[in-house]
Amino acid sequence: MTDKPTNKQPTRWRRQVDAILETQITRFPFLVQSRAVLRQLEHERENWPVLIPFVLVVFALVYRSERRKVFAVQRSLEN
Repeated sequence: MTDKPTNKQPTRWRRQVDAILETQITRFPFLVQSRAVLRQLEHERENWPVLIPFVLVVFALVYRSERRKVFAVQRSLEN
């Protein structure tokens, strides 16, 4: 029984590599979440011209807010 690759069926080696990668990814929850986000972004490809700038603006606002809070705590600890 030979394992001949077709366009629709990955090779045995590719399936083994995919299984190893899946095992390694599931060890780290951050990687699982990152992969889910990347898949969701792929489904939203037609909305990227609006979505990407929106995400960047939200990131900048949240980053500035959190940075302000950290500096406020740092100043209060210095006093």
